[in-house]
Amino acid sequence: MNRIPAFLKWLTSSLLAIALLTGVFVIRGDGQATPLPAEITAVPNATQETAEPEVEIHNLMFALIDSGQKIVSVTVIRYALDGDKLALVNIDPATLIVPPGQGFVPISDAGLQGSFDGIDKSISGALGIPIDGSIYLQRLAYAGLVDSIGGITIVSDNLYRVSEDGEFPRYVRVGTSLLDGSDAAGYAMRRSKFESTDQFMARGNQVLRAVFENLQGDQERVDEIFSSLGSIARSNVPTASIAKLIIVLRAANLWPSADISRLPVN
Repeated sequence: MNRIPAFLKWLTSSLLAIALLTGVFVIRGDGQATPLPAEITAVPNATQETAEPEVEIHNLMFALIDSGQKIVSVTVIRYALDGDKLALVNIDPATLIVPPGQGFVPISDAGLQGSFDGIDKSISGALGIPIDGSIYLQRLAYAGLVDSIGGITIVSDNLYRVSEDGEFPRYVRVGTSLLDGSDAAGYAMRRSKFESTDQFMARGNQVLRAVFENLQGDQERVDEIFSSLGSIARSNVPTASIAKLIIVLRAANLWPSADISRLPVN
């Protein structure tokens, strides 16, 4: 009769023990690995010694990137130093800039030519807007932010497609709608060929305001939400600094009175 060698028994039992002790996975009935609950596998917060120090942000560039890695929306959120004014500066992605190591390219294509590093500095220099930090969100990341607040309510002035090419068509119709993350991201990022640049930017402002106004919790909780987006969101400042700005703007209730402008002015 065949017998299993002793060293194979030892190896098998050791591997199972390591898997269980490290909390990497459990096995489902279909033989596939299933992640353990987030409460067990979550990465602990960085210690004070290792955490990236916060920076003071008054001008945050918020950029959205579509599935083709094009920048489709750029907004600079400007919080006045005296603490009682908020301005949104929408920037046309067709604006030409000169990122590090590149020639003149539209903002929309800047990331395709290299990396997104330095684009905020190029925009700041070209348009004369001081930018303290930037965050770039892919569509899935923006959808995740919206879903973290349970969706948003918007008022649409027209019929707009919000699904990507190749997906089953989904639309936002005229009037008030409650949008989940996927549709809200599409509403902010997908431009109709029948609308003006200003109309498209106005839609993006609706979503941005709804997200920033309704991200609930203290600074640590909001920081946690941004940190959980992982590689589909990139920033050149600590997410804790971005979270602090969101909390300050929400507490001061500055969004309803925000001054909205556009650069360049055509």
